[in-house]
Amino acid sequence: MAVLATIMVAVFAGLTGGYAVMSTFRQDLRATQILTQKAEAVRLCTWSQLNSLPQTFTDYYYTLGTTNTPANTVYSGTISLTQPNSLPAAYRSQVKLVTVSLVWTNNFGGKPVPHNRQVQTLVAYYGMVNYIYGTGFKQQ
Repeated sequence: MAVLATIMVAVFAGLTGGYAVMSTFRQDLRATQILTQKAEAVRLCTWSQLNSLPQTFTDYYYTLGTTNTPANTVYSGTISLTQPNSLPAAYRSQVKLVTVSLVWTNNFGGKPVPHNRQVQTLVAYYGMVNYIYGTGFKQQ
């Protein structure tokens, strides 16, 4: 009976740990999804729309549930625009480096664990937006 009890405790501990790790992986995957969504939305903005982007945003793990859902993970993000110094001087005024950062906290083993992710992309004055809206599209 003692061996059987030990085996059962080990099995349940393994299942609990496995579910905690899967939850963390799902939250990481949701963070990647949010970062990709924001970066692609920025790349489809016109040059004049880049300056009017919100600098901060909030998203949720479960998008239909808001802060009323106690187990819902809150993702807080920022979008920053800078000019890349690594480019030649002739191109710097026509290219912006967009950095999208995301921060969230989850509980692993009953302890809060902070996480952060970041993605960067370049946006050019005559960039992807011209292909989406047509070659005759005039930038503002």
